[in-house]
Amino acid sequence: MTTERSSTEILQDVLEIPGVNGVVIVGRDGFIIESVGASEKADIDTVGASIALILNGIENMEEELKLQSFNSLTLEAKGSMVMCAPVGDALLTIMAPDSKTLGMIRLRTSKLIPELAQLF
Repeated sequence: MTTERSSTEILQDVLEIPGVNGVVIVGRDGFIIESVGASEKADIDTVGASIALILNGIENMEEELKLQSFNSLTLEAKGSMVMCAPVGDALLTIMAPDSKTLGMIRLRTSKLIPELAQLF
């Protein structure tokens, strides 16, 4: 399967999922590759750096526990939810105000992640 759409078009589809208010592609070094939408409470550069720290921790845990690579990570806090999924050599990071639509987000992104992975 090859995609003819741009990453911006795919990220826009993610942004249209009910409950999603920001979508960011973060490189493994923590730098923001691309973003759409906005999150009132999140400084995008801080999100990128934080996601890179989390990713390093996950990779260490995988190595120590001899786990296969992770498929997704969801962080929930009062007033926010962040879901991350690997896409190629980067991470798709989705921000929402809560986890009420997490099931819908997972369902709809499961169809878009393989397409994004081809681009990163």
